[in-house]
Amino acid sequence: MEVVVNNSSVEFSGLLNEESSIEKIKKGLEQAFANSKDKIIRLDFSKVKRANSCGILAWYKILDEFKDGKCIYINVPRWLVEQFNISDFLSERTLVESIQANFYCPSNDTHETLLLTLGKEIPIQESYDDFNLVMKSKDGLDLEIDFEPNEYFYFISSNIKRFKGEAA
Repeated sequence: MEVVVNNSSVEFSGLLNEESSIEKIKKGLEQAFANSKDKIIRLDFSKVKRANSCGILAWYKILDEFKDGKCIYINVPRWLVEQFNISDFLSERTLVESIQANFYCPSNDTHETLLLTLGKEIPIQESYDDFNLVMKSKDGLDLEIDFEPNEYFYFISSNIKRFKGEAA
């Protein structure tokens, strides 16, 4: 896995697995926190193609070592959103700013992945049972959600106070 630090942001690329350098990841986080005046860093996993259980466990343990700072996930790929939804992956010290989501275009039978910002395209709400979002393709065609909103956004509705800024 490659780690690139840009001020208080860390961009990861490659694969997150048992071969990922834990020391390289830790050094990147340490550098980003050192560059951040408010001890808040941004984590971008958009170029990480996938992760296996060993990589996810290692990441969880690494992040737990940085108890003095806060992390904001940006450009979160689907595999990581799914991880947010099946475990207590997000701690009190982590937030999510933007996620990638899959959409379908019935006009030309294609799929697109779009970046959605929480609080903008994705409202912060307690339930997404009746949620619908129509986005436009790069060609200006209507796109439909290609996921189950209540399941995909579960990490938001299950942490509603944190995402509304009400949590301590």
